[in-house]
Amino acid sequence: MASDYVLGTHQSELERLRFQHELWSPISQAAWARAGIHSGQHLLDLGAGPGFAAADLAALVGPSGRVLGLELSADYVAEAQALARRSGIDQLEVRQHDLLKDPWPQEQFDLAWCRWLAMFLPDLEPLLAGLGQCIRPGGQVLFHEYVHWDTFALHPGAEAVARFGQACQRSFRAAGGDPDVNRRLPSLLTARGWSIEELRPLPVLGPQGSMAAQWLERFVAVYGLQLQRLGLWSAADQTAALGQIQAAASDPGSFWVGPTVLELRARRLGP
Repeated sequence: MASDYVLGTHQSELERLRFQHELWSPISQAAWARAGIHSGQHLLDLGAGPGFAAADLAALVGPSGRVLGLELSADYVAEAQALARRSGIDQLEVRQHDLLKDPWPQEQFDLAWCRWLAMFLPDLEPLLAGLGQCIRPGGQVLFHEYVHWDTFALHPGAEAVARFGQACQRSFRAAGGDPDVNRRLPSLLTARGWSIEELRPLPVLGPQGSMAAQWLERFVAVYGLQLQRLGLWSAADQTAALGQIQAAASDPGSFWVGPTVLELRARRLGP
């Protein structure tokens, strides 16, 4: 994994992540409830980012529990640590950590939460090995990763937006990632002695003005600039995509569909 995220860690991306967390919070909370997260548990948040989800997890486990967030970006670690201090969440610790290079923690956890991290890893073996080391027997891992990125679209017929989606996937693959990584993870986990407890598609879609639409529109606006820096998108492409988004706003029947996420929950078996 490169030292800089493909998506960047600039202020506009941080604000996009804040809005994204607000949109996805009810979905995440429902997933955590299905996993049985409760007071006193020790949780691992992999790719904790600026700590929004980690703080919510810390509230669930309470003062008698513990949440350890591991995050590559020094900027996001600082954001997460500041959030923990402001909120008085003593049970939350966030460390800078490279999952592909650094030693994993020498402690056991009840559950690991991993959202939109595996898709960026050029090598999944360190992640799978680390989970086997850190999750206690009987403990769980909960992934929210994409399984079908091609569902990303603005309907009807926003061709430039569709091309934007394809450029996104090219950027992820160029950095060594796999935008549809959750097609592979269940098989990789079962080969290592994990039992699949849940496979649940999590589509996000909505009409103009909905939070889903705003989330995806922001993604085009913010990541379109990054794609231009990467040489995978042009200013003309961006103008066309934003023009189609503006045109769709006058069509009350238009709607957005995001890339399909798969909820994957697995339990570690054996000693």
